[in-house]
Amino acid sequence: MATATAVEEHSPDARLRRPAQAPRRRLSTFQAGRYALPQPCHQLPYSVEALDLSLNSLPPTLASLRLHVLSYLADLESRLSLLESPISTEAIMAKGELTMEEARTWAKDGLEMLRSIREDVLSHLPDIFSLNSVPTAEDVEEFVNAHLPEVPTLPEMRSHLPDVPDVVRSHLPDFKLSNVRSRLDDVRSRISDLDFNRPLNYVPTLSNRLQSLQEHLSAMERSSSLYLSTLAPSATLCTLLDKVLSSHLVADISSDLRSGEETLEKAALEIGRAMRRSLNGSRLIQYVDLPEQWRNNPFVKGGYRFIPLHDWPRLVLSLFALHNETLNIHTHLIPFLLWSFALFRFSPSYDTSDYQEPAKIAFTVFALLCLFTSALWHTMAGCAHPEGMEFCARVDYVGIGWLISASVGTLVYYGFQCRPAERDAFLLLCLAVGLSGSIVPFTQWFNQREYKNARIAFFLCMAFSSIAPLVELSRLHSPWEMYTFISPIVPSLVSYVVGLVFYATHFPECVVAPRWPSLCRWLDWLGGGSHAIWHVFIVLAISLHKRGMEVMKGGIGDACTV
Repeated sequence: MATATAVEEHSPDARLRRPAQAPRRRLSTFQAGRYALPQPCHQLPYSVEALDLSLNSLPPTLASLRLHVLSYLADLESRLSLLESPISTEAIMAKGELTMEEARTWAKDGLEMLRSIREDVLSHLPDIFSLNSVPTAEDVEEFVNAHLPEVPTLPEMRSHLPDVPDVVRSHLPDFKLSNVRSRLDDVRSRISDLDFNRPLNYVPTLSNRLQSLQEHLSAMERSSSLYLSTLAPSATLCTLLDKVLSSHLVADISSDLRSGEETLEKAALEIGRAMRRSLNGSRLIQYVDLPEQWRNNPFVKGGYRFIPLHDWPRLVLSLFALHNETLNIHTHLIPFLLWSFALFRFSPSYDTSDYQEPAKIAFTVFALLCLFTSALWHTMAGCAHPEGMEFCARVDYVGIGWLISASVGTLVYYGFQCRPAERDAFLLLCLAVGLSGSIVPFTQWFNQREYKNARIAFFLCMAFSSIAPLVELSRLHSPWEMYTFISPIVPSLVSYVVGLVFYATHFPECVVAPRWPSLCRWLDWLGGGSHAIWHVFIVLAISLHKRGMEVMKGGIGDACTV
């Protein structure tokens, strides 16, 4: 690439080193060779030797580190800026091998690195008090604690790792102030793509960037009149960095990074293998070929699609192909299309009364939403794009949540027709339940396979929100009248429960697959296992609920009639 070539041609060594030539007469005070980087001080001064980097004392330590780094950078900037001011070429050439242009270029690169480090320090390390006031240690700790976020979890770190180049991730676990010399352009390429939003994550990189800055400052032989030794960080700054880097918190983050990196590498290998087995989505693969994230039902051994997202036409056409999701898709897609068609006036099934009942309208809309999101998810279940597949799975849960909320809402709407205050209060409860069903599915854990029982429990809790209005109806009327009122939708509830049993137990494939493997080929060919059976019971439950609403709209008892 042209950019890479340009960077290489203007690297510090290429720009700051002149071609070999006859030695010139130098001043006796000149120190030849590269500048030796100062090693971190392990014998801590008394001012920082007693630092206890616990969760309580770490924030003020980071604030102190910020102050020392900014002070060091400010002093260094003032010294490097001198080289950008007008200086005679003869004065510089008399003191060494450099020309004025070389010295200015070297100083300019150093200033660029310095200012970049300062911007990151201001962004990532906690704020400190104004220098006009002298706060106590307790004030500093309270102030910084309010601004210092908690140590990130492993999933939070994983969310940033995919954007980091491999060359950077290979160096992230080793946070050492080692005396390594790397080119300036390499350092910039490694640092530019990093995204730090936690102070402790940034400390190791700050150490590396300061080290790289020192390497740049020592990359050129210069006269002692520039006072190179004074450009090194102070002992206090070294010890603060060393102390923070050696704390158990940074060690824990390093361990999480290594674990997250291994997980990402494993996932990438699994996805690549599955893509090869599927011939880039052109053929079906086995359960054992799937990456871990795509594995849901171990009793369905084959018939899996694995189609890349960029080949979306093939993914859409898989709606009409035979695979283990065919029945899962069409058991909800076909009812969705039929009931949607019935909403239009030209449909033979069109009923004007459906548009006169708000409860009917709401239930129909959310039932169609549930069916559509389910068909969408089972179509995207064969997509090789992890984020797209994961998102559609969570959207499917949202549709289920709103169907449950709408079902309870119809009970409330018809049961409290003559009591608008109670009706509105319980309808707000249904709305809150529906919103929770739109938020909780997007938590990190919700779609993980090991939390399947927790997901079932969550949706059952949403359904149990109907207990509150039923208890109130029993109080206002009688338990028998309450039961008589809800009896038209009891068959719908039974259908939901029976379907849920199939979904939770993976029956019948959990019995058929181990004993009669040959009989399970129909699961691979067309689907039709427990999940498709569950879908059928959901469609049946929706139909029975709509029929029961025709009876429930008469109200409860003799208190109110429509």
